[in-house]
Amino acid sequence: MKRRLLIPALLALAVLAAPAFAVAAETIHDTTGPEIASSESGFDGAIVRFEGEVVSEPLFGGQGHVWVNVLSEGTAIGVWMPDEMTAEIEVFGRYSHTGDIVRVTGRLSEACDAHGGDLDVHAESLELLERGQRREHSVEWWKLGVGLVGLGLAYAGWWRMRRKDEGAEW
Repeated sequence: MKRRLLIPALLALAVLAAPAFAVAAETIHDTTGPEIASSESGFDGAIVRFEGEVVSEPLFGGQGHVWVNVLSEGTAIGVWMPDEMTAEIEVFGRYSHTGDIVRVTGRLSEACDAHGGDLDVHAESLELLERGQRREHSVEWWKLGVGLVGLGLAYAGWWRMRRKDEGAEW
């Protein structure tokens, strides 16, 4: 008797589990920042995955979330993520540092109703690929010379105009 119930039970389980497998098997689109920002990407509402440098600073996003900007191939994408997801991010890109390189997976919204109609990605996962580093900028002293010559010429022009004006009054 138990054997007869086993097959229908397994069939019922398979039918009930099928929608869960369909959701779990949703396609992830590997893409880039410029492609995400393009209105012709066709990824609105889809799960996307892209890599880039974390830049700027985390911004308060409300409801236990923060905004992080990820610069991918020259295009910054706003990523909305839970506070705890940012724990791995240590270095944000700026003039003095290259930011952490991350891989973001999340749902793309080309006109997010929850965030004022802006394009954003609601992160589902964040993977640290490379830690950010200090960036060195060499001083180019010749630029100081060009600047000083420019200031000298500007002063000479101003002085000459002033002398001309003084002579016209007499």
